[in-house]
Amino acid sequence: MTTVQALFPAPPEAIWQALPAAVTGKTPFYNSQQGTVSFSTSMSMLSWGQNVVVQLHPGPQGTMVTVNSNMKFGLFDWGEGKRIGNRFVAAIAEAIRVAPYPQA
Repeated sequence: MTTVQALFPAPPEAIWQALPAAVTGKTPFYNSQQGTVSFSTSMSMLSWGQNVVVQLHPGPQGTMVTVNSNMKFGLFDWGEGKRIGNRFVAAIAEAIRVAPYPQA
């Protein structure tokens, strides 16, 4: 499992509205009560794909976005999970036009 996190200086509602722009997989499932979205990426020549779960955590400084990805099959993801997480965070930033806080 790979986890990517980013803290955005924006309310959860703004991030929630940007999620569809960031989802790159098939059949997303949005759960507004829990603040999560889950989807699966497609199989490719190099991968069986990944199952991705994104969770929003509101806080005093903004909204923490946590992207967890798991391989559907295989032993090593060769950085695919991290790339998916980073692309997801970048797509949210582009959609809301606000960059996340730098990670320490």
